[in-house]
Amino acid sequence: MKIKQFSGFTLILTLMITLMFVSSCTQKPFEHEGWKISVDSEKETLKIEHELIGLLLKDMLLFSPDNQRLSDWKINLTASKLTITTNSPQESTWTFLVTNNKLQVHTSLAGSYLLGTAPADEERIPARTEEEDNGIVFTSLGFISARNIHSLFDIPTDTMIKFSSQAILTRNEENIRQMDVKIKLDPEATVSLVPDYYLNVLGLKYYQPRPKRFSTAPVGWCSWYCYYMGTTEEDMIRETDALARLLKPYGLEIVQLDACYTRGEEANYLEWNKEAFPRGGKWLFEYIRSKGLKPGLWVNVYGSNYAKPECAEKYPENFYLRDKEGNLSGACCTADKTVVRLDYSNPEVIEKHLKPMLSILKNEWGLVYLKDAGWGTWMDYYDQNREQAFDSSKGSREIYVEVQQAVRKTLGDDVFINGCAMHEVGLCFGLFDGSRTGGDDKAIWYPQKERGMSMQTFFHSLFGANYLNNIVWFCDPDVVMVRNPLTYEEGQTIVSSIALTGQTYMASDFMDKLPTRKLELYRKTMPTTPIKPVDLYPFRILKNKRNGVVWCCPQVKEFPRAIDLKVNGVAGDYDVLALFNWKDEAAEQSFSLEELGLDPEKEYHLFNFWEEKYEGTTSNTFTALIPPHGTLVLIIKEVKPYPQLLSTSRHITSTISLNKLNWNPDSLTLNGTSSVVSGDTYSLFIWKPSNLQVTKVEANTEVLFHREEENGLLEVKFSSNLPEGAAHLTWNVIFKSVNK
Repeated sequence: MKIKQFSGFTLILTLMITLMFVSSCTQKPFEHEGWKISVDSEKETLKIEHELIGLLLKDMLLFSPDNQRLSDWKINLTASKLTITTNSPQESTWTFLVTNNKLQVHTSLAGSYLLGTAPADEERIPARTEEEDNGIVFTSLGFISARNIHSLFDIPTDTMIKFSSQAILTRNEENIRQMDVKIKLDPEATVSLVPDYYLNVLGLKYYQPRPKRFSTAPVGWCSWYCYYMGTTEEDMIRETDALARLLKPYGLEIVQLDACYTRGEEANYLEWNKEAFPRGGKWLFEYIRSKGLKPGLWVNVYGSNYAKPECAEKYPENFYLRDKEGNLSGACCTADKTVVRLDYSNPEVIEKHLKPMLSILKNEWGLVYLKDAGWGTWMDYYDQNREQAFDSSKGSREIYVEVQQAVRKTLGDDVFINGCAMHEVGLCFGLFDGSRTGGDDKAIWYPQKERGMSMQTFFHSLFGANYLNNIVWFCDPDVVMVRNPLTYEEGQTIVSSIALTGQTYMASDFMDKLPTRKLELYRKTMPTTPIKPVDLYPFRILKNKRNGVVWCCPQVKEFPRAIDLKVNGVAGDYDVLALFNWKDEAAEQSFSLEELGLDPEKEYHLFNFWEEKYEGTTSNTFTALIPPHGTLVLIIKEVKPYPQLLSTSRHITSTISLNKLNWNPDSLTLNGTSSVVSGDTYSLFIWKPSNLQVTKVEANTEVLFHREEENGLLEVKFSSNLPEGAAHLTWNVIFKSVNK
């Protein structure tokens, strides 16, 4: 075999041609003020990056006002700007100028636009800022987009990416973790970066992203607002039995005992009051687990029983905080004053009290949820009596965090820690999985006296702190209640609000005494889902800072007109809108498609979730009469020319039960699989066009009925009695064409 020989000249010539080809395709990037714009001369595309967040936009193309791609680029670089001129099919000049955290683009061809893609995964989410507030709170579930969302927030770097108001961000059809970004220039447009958005703009001193220990907020039951300090073992058994029977199948997991069990000098966090809990805490935890539920406990870790401490016959005197007169003081919110404040400036308190106690609660008892109490009063008391502390050189905030670090290390990553710091918001970001964000509520709509407890407290916390939820922790606006004297309509408002924000869902009702209608409010809104806020600002806050630091217990000037949850799920893209009436009398409430960020040139189905009623379609506005303190929940879905699943009977978001959904236009069959609750019927609510008729419904269980209404709504109801070994309900709805 002959081997062809290359002369030196031929080799050099080959290298020169190769280099010329590479250089013709590769343009030196424009870099200035942290920005980097790379030009692919062959493809005639741009890639835009910034040192704060990495990739911002890629595969950027230039288009004329009449949607023609502009080509035949000529590139000019200077120290402060990039200029592109195009010659085909039109001449134009594009200037890219950067200053600090702003990219400004100018074109000589007004009405032209840029088109490319932007990373938009779980860590870079659609966002709105305060100047875009229109009285509606927007949240998201899945990879969503909308016409009124023009920003992305990069969670890891705390950077807001703001496109111009004329920019349109839509999900890329091939990769939903990217946005297609269309930036219209008239003749200018800007892309701005707002670094340290939570930290500096919102003033959240301790910002850090939520650790990924848990994917959703917890859902459970709390004893406090039923039994308060009078809770007994008998009460807990009765409620655990009811919860296991009535709500566990719908997603409730946690049974949490609140403060009460440490009453008396003979009781502490490990040896409970024998009169109220004769078999003790470990036995109760085992009982809860035997019912398939998870035990949770309220503990103020900043206190201990003085006469009979948890992990010794007697703690040294320097384990306790004292005032200037040498007096002990009761720890916040405990059953009585036998539990007194500990002095955590002494490191031995952590090693010989806290860690052993928590280790027993988790490893021997099976604790999975800690309501980590204290209300920040320990810090206040320490600051007032610091001179008497074991080590007065240490600050109260420093010690507080040290304690919580020990709590987290001892309990590990599989115990949900719900904080009650109630002072500076975020003091224990990264340690708490969630936190209370406001004061105690009560099962009445309005407070009985000024600044008293009521469900108004719940709403202030829920709306005022929603911008924190699933960003830095899971917010806990306090418990959900629907029992009398709260009306059914008020209960709808309460559960709809918690379900469409994805915040911590802890109920506190006597479940076996609730009428079925109110029990259904819980069943159709549990469990929680991984919802994130779109509106990344405190909603219409009256005051939420002290000395420039974000503080607990927000007060909202007025509650929102609506919550709009935007969903991208198995059933496609749709909105779940809770339209509120906060008035004391029935009132008409309305919304427009445009203010929801929907396309006013399209038509949308409206399905009333709570009434299981089809409200028809709209291409503009919708108005409804809503009872006092009530809520209309509408599922809003773009009209298509084929059968569409509007909702299921199972969950307000329609994401919990539905596993698969498919429309086959050849066989005219809508089919899917669903998770159902044993003993509960399951309905599909389907809209069908008038030229189709149902011929058959098939399923791996009994089809109880299917009924059609004149307005196009089809309800198909199934039994939940699946055959042995079947994990899911499988169903087929078969249609045929009819002449119209």
